Amino acid sequence: MASRRGLKKDLNYLYSDLMLEAYAAFFNSKKKDEEKANALISKISDNFMDFVNRASHTDGKENKKLAKKYYKELWDAVYKDVIAISEEIDKL
Repeated sequence: MASRRGLKKDLNYLYSDLMLEAYAAFFNSKKKDEEKANALISKISDNFMDFVNRASHTDGKENKKLAKKYYKELWDAVYKDVIAISEEIDKL
């Protein structure tokens, strides 16, 4: 990831794919819990916007080491969030 633009595109791809998986899981489920599905889809949307906002405002812009550390921690947080949401989708 060489730029913020690339990071935002990656985030868009990941979270749109999660949204699609959530909808597919809901429609293919035998017991359709609409409240749970809506809450999960809302959570996906909120997390996406949170990470995009965090990607837009870098801590330590002047210091490359701090910026690199910031984006590394941000990407690690995204990874953990995607894993957690995927597990919730499997339970849906």
